Amino acid sequence: MTAPTLTTDRLILRLPEAGDGDAYARFFADAEASHFYGGPLRRDQAFGILCRDIGHWILKGFGKFVMTRDGATIGGCGIVHPDGWPGHELTWWLLPEARGAGIAQEASRAVLGWARAHLGRATVETHFRDENTAARRLTEALGGGLLRRETFPDGIDRDVYGLPTGEVRL
Repeated sequence: MTAPTLTTDRLILRLPEAGDGDAYARFFADAEASHFYGGPLRRDQAFGILCRDIGHWILKGFGKFVMTRDGATIGGCGIVHPDGWPGHELTWWLLPEARGAGIAQEASRAVLGWARAHLGRATVETHFRDENTAARRLTEALGGGLLRRETFPDGIDRDVYGLPTGEVRL
């Protein structure tokens, strides 16, 4: 599978690969960092998520990029649409040491621009648990607006936000 590589001032976003397993394992082992992503998880479970992220690209032609900075994998960001979920979603995760520096916003802007140019998406959605204030702040910074409230396949009610892709400046 060949996926595009996106670059920003500080980041390279590329297709996940086996060598990213340590970063996935670190993120998902950290209970606080991975709380909103189903964690904490064992290393083998984190590897399963890495496999899912790679498989999404193969099956759907788009997916989650890994974010690298200075050659180190520091997180993931991309557009996903798992079967049974409501729509094309912008999602992201960051290792704790990469937080608070605008990395998620920088990566998200690049991914939103890519979604417009290569997927033809004028908007994508994002959703998160009500208590995830960091995700809410990022969504607002990206120009997201509330679309609806929905019960998801995991039984959790979430607000669904629309994010414009056309107004994104790289």
